[in-house]
Amino acid sequence: MPPTRSHDARPSVQVHEAGTRDAGPGDVPELASMHMAAHEALMSMPKGAPLAAELRRGDDSAEVRSSFEADLHDSDTEVLVGLLGTVTVGYGVLVPDGDRGRITELWVEPDARKVGVGTALLEALRAEAAARSMHGLDSVALPGDRNTKNFFEDHAMVARAIVVGTSDL
Repeated sequence: MPPTRSHDARPSVQVHEAGTRDAGPGDVPELASMHMAAHEALMSMPKGAPLAAELRRGDDSAEVRSSFEADLHDSDTEVLVGLLGTVTVGYGVLVPDGDRGRITELWVEPDARKVGVGTALLEALRAEAAARSMHGLDSVALPGDRNTKNFFEDHAMVARAIVVGTSDL
């Protein structure tokens, strides 16, 4: 007779559900830390420096925290945190841009990707844009950043225009 396997001998696996919530003042240090990580990631990408400079919130952690604190008090700006269970692993920022919404920042910690946190953030920001009667939603993906492009395309967001330019002036 073959040996039987005890169900008690199986390793325990915890599954945490991805979710979001409105960011609050207590989230500011973590938001600042994630923003700085996102900035570093952008700077390391080909052609990422101009976008990183545009999105930069400050030169140091105090300035970045101050910028997020201002956003939390701005009724036009929506700041959400992305969660795995109760742990904050990402964030997203929505601002009005004419009659459309613009996702200026969407970041998930690299170790927490591909489990639904980015999707939860995008869906929550999309719902907020709809609740504000915005007529569309835009964001940015760098040329050659297939992961970001594919993420947005997987969520029915497609390129509407390609902006070209030069920094050599």
